[in-house]
Amino acid sequence: MKTKDNTVTRTCDVTISEDFLNKIANKNIEDLESSNLFLFPPKVSEVDDLDASHFVMMANIDEIRTTNVMGVIGYKNERLFIGSRFDEGNDYFFYYLLKKVLNMNVINTEVNMEHQSDFLELLIPLFPKFLNNAMKKGLYKEYKVRHHNEANVKGVIDFKRQLKENVPFLGKVAYNTREFSYENHVIHLIRYTMEYIKRRKDLRKVLYMNDVTKENVHIIEENSLEFNSIHAAKIIHQNIRKPVRHGYFFEYQALQRLCIAILRAESNYFKKDSNNEVFGILFDGAWLFEEYINTLIGDHYIHPKNTKGIGRHYLFNDANGLIYPDFISRSGINRKIADAKYKPINNIRGRDYLQLVAYLHRFEAAEGYFIYPLQKRLNKKGEKTLTLLSGVEETSARDPNVNVIKYGLGIPSQESDFDTFEEVILHEEAKLKNIMR
Repeated sequence: MKTKDNTVTRTCDVTISEDFLNKIANKNIEDLESSNLFLFPPKVSEVDDLDASHFVMMANIDEIRTTNVMGVIGYKNERLFIGSRFDEGNDYFFYYLLKKVLNMNVINTEVNMEHQSDFLELLIPLFPKFLNNAMKKGLYKEYKVRHHNEANVKGVIDFKRQLKENVPFLGKVAYNTREFSYENHVIHLIRYTMEYIKRRKDLRKVLYMNDVTKENVHIIEENSLEFNSIHAAKIIHQNIRKPVRHGYFFEYQALQRLCIAILRAESNYFKKDSNNEVFGILFDGAWLFEEYINTLIGDHYIHPKNTKGIGRHYLFNDANGLIYPDFISRSGINRKIADAKYKPINNIRGRDYLQLVAYLHRFEAAEGYFIYPLQKRLNKKGEKTLTLLSGVEETSARDPNVNVIKYGLGIPSQESDFDTFEEVILHEEAKLKNIMR
């Protein structure tokens, strides 16, 4: 079944089974989370925009309603693809967001992610980004016990093995050492995923797209000499049982989960083990759009990140009133505040205004922006300026003026191919950059 985020579908038009709905609908995303359900951002509980809708979908007798989540989710032989509501007749905007935010190489934009083989075409292009992020921390290493039998003892004597192997005594001593090793289940899982991608003629080039990725692939190969493909199933099961938990290697946890998701999506593995598990890849639409806007204006704006605790500010002294504005201009002259809203202009109201006005006062800014997606086919004016009033009578503007501007980033919606879509949206992005500078 194919639908869009924040969309209501009548029960009579639903093409997925009741079994699927019972497994997915009205379930918290974190409750559905498994080793082969991939979430962006990784901790949805830290994303304010998801608030009560920590769900993929809500369902009742009459209808199902999707939330702010996009992507694909599967159970048994069924798939639910959720695209962007700002796309029209294609999924180009959704793919473009993934390309810009996750540096995904959009190899085939005509992917039908309702099919399991095509689901891989979304997962595999993510591999280089996660590999490179993890390798910034160096190679993952774990303690490994090594067994020795020699005269020069450098570890703990293994008396059981000593009696078994060295009686009568001929000068050798059985002992064990515990040392760091790169030859471990995580590195071998990454190696096996690389070998699997290499066998995919249509996708193998993701491993060689830039020098950083090529170098990291080479390092993994050099440090997994004990790897043997015949033990692949054992390696994968071992990684499922032993996820990376060390805080320093957090990026390896994400890479480990991606590798498992890729290998589980391949139909030759885990048919028995994963048949009753939910799998897929899901994105919070608000987070994805905000990170996309950051790729456009990040050179001129600070982008605090509440999910990582970066760039925190407070409304009051004594660290009271923790706030994370989306964007704060780096220049203190004519400072601007911007808020990315993954919603139509008419849905920007109430609490959104109060939040932005509070930020304007806190950072002594005279201009605040709501940046939202606007479908170009609607032929509506994408910019609207509101001026903050002053006094009880509500008749005069504040002096000096404090303005809130709603700016719609034009989203192409009727282009026949992805290349044309990209040409048009680049022009729209240039207009936004000029205004925000």
